Amino acid sequence: MHRHRARAQGSRARGRGLRRDREGGSRTESPAPVHPRMKKAGARARRGGTRKPQRWRAVVPASTSNLGPGFDSLGLALRLSLQAVAARIPSGFSIRRTGEGSELAVDPHRDSVLGAYRHLFRVAKEPVPTIALTIHSAIPIARGLGSSAAAIVAGLTLANHWMRERFSTEELFREAIRLEGHPDNVAAALYGGLTLSLPLHDGSVRALPLPMPRALAITLAVPAIHVSTAKARALLPRSIPLHEAAANTARAMALGYVLSSGRFELLAEALRDVYHVPYRARLIPGFDGVVEAGRRAGAYGVTISGDERRLRFNPSLVPGVDLHIHDVVGTKVRRHLGRIARADPERRRAHRADTPGRRGSRRGGFGDGGRDR
Repeated sequence: MHRHRARAQGSRARGRGLRRDREGGSRTESPAPVHPRMKKAGARARRGGTRKPQRWRAVVPASTSNLGPGFDSLGLALRLSLQAVAARIPSGFSIRRTGEGSELAVDPHRDSVLGAYRHLFRVAKEPVPTIALTIHSAIPIARGLGSSAAAIVAGLTLANHWMRERFSTEELFREAIRLEGHPDNVAAALYGGLTLSLPLHDGSVRALPLPMPRALAITLAVPAIHVSTAKARALLPRSIPLHEAAANTARAMALGYVLSSGRFELLAEALRDVYHVPYRARLIPGFDGVVEAGRRAGAYGVTISGDERRLRFNPSLVPGVDLHIHDVVGTKVRRHLGRIARADPERRRAHRADTPGRRGSRRGGFGDGGRDR
């Protein structure tokens, strides 16, 4: 990964607390840090007593997983977001979608956001409040960028907000893993930043935040291909020689060192992998050309984003130095009818507010291979 130009870090870069638009158009904003859990008294004070919100919002980042050798354990939140707005209605459930995936017809009873929302009420043994959902997503569906993880975390966050933050972040993480089936993407979506999912002896998983340099830019190149999960899994080896497995473990540990120390000249080597990347790369038309274009333009490293258990589109992650890399890689991607986007790391975790704000993502969005606007 690599450095980009320094940006002004104003109030937009800081975590936001619970926000409400009052009658008359005035707006107040809490200085509290963004966190999916609040102390009960503080939450009630910001909501104006015990009154339940009638309209509230969850904002959840996209994520990339694996990062080369960190198979099924490393996740990185990205500045593409899914926003889900819940409005209380007397009965039933409805869903309206805009953005990525809006053209797909989804039965409300099979929707991931609504499914996670209802799941948490079942866990709490509480009746499920009926809502109308408005979902806007800047996260491409089924392309290895954590769209399902973002949807699950959004639903859990909406439900937990209605229940006055009854569940801790760790408890939400546990339920998200239960719904998603693996921890890497949901950890990044829920906690933000770079996370390591550590399996414990009792079968639970703990999310560990890892330090990240601020001078980091990422370019995502998404080829327009469909790859079945069965085909992707069939390519993975059943066994790995011990010396290769040991080397992969060392590279995964080195990756944490490189990202925390800023020794980006070692990143290309730290991203090398023998578990999945060489096998998945065969499914991506023009993969070698995109990799070479990124490196020649100055990228520190290249790897594949996505989880083989859910892989249908297989994107490549190309950390780039600046817009020059974005444009050079975009030219290569365009030849294979793919899309290109700048998606810097997102340090903010999933959060919520009483009323919706602007739609969209914080710096991000996909184009046809040219520069984002």
